[in-house]
Amino acid sequence: MSTERLLADALQEFHDAKKTGALFVSAKAKSENLIRFYFKDGEIIYLNYGPINDRECLDMLDCYDLDKAVFLNGHKAPGTASNLPSTETIIAVFRKNVKRVLTD
Repeated sequence: MSTERLLADALQEFHDAKKTGALFVSAKAKSENLIRFYFKDGEIIYLNYGPINDRECLDMLDCYDLDKAVFLNGHKAPGTASNLPSTETIIAVFRKNVKRVLTD
């Protein structure tokens, strides 16, 4: 059964547990792209949505309503961001924006 929760709470959970993997989040807007948060030892090291990456992606996500979120444990990031704020800052942004997702 799916549970609705704050995206910030899910990100905080993976950060606190020092997870490595990827959180894939779908947007409610019709899109074949997923929002991808890549973690390494609990830190968000890469973020993308289609062709948009890192800081630019974080800035534009405020415009989208989110749907389902699935974490893939151990999934490797395609790279490492050079312009992403700290994981704590990213979590604070989503806590402020009150973005919700459905998780299993």
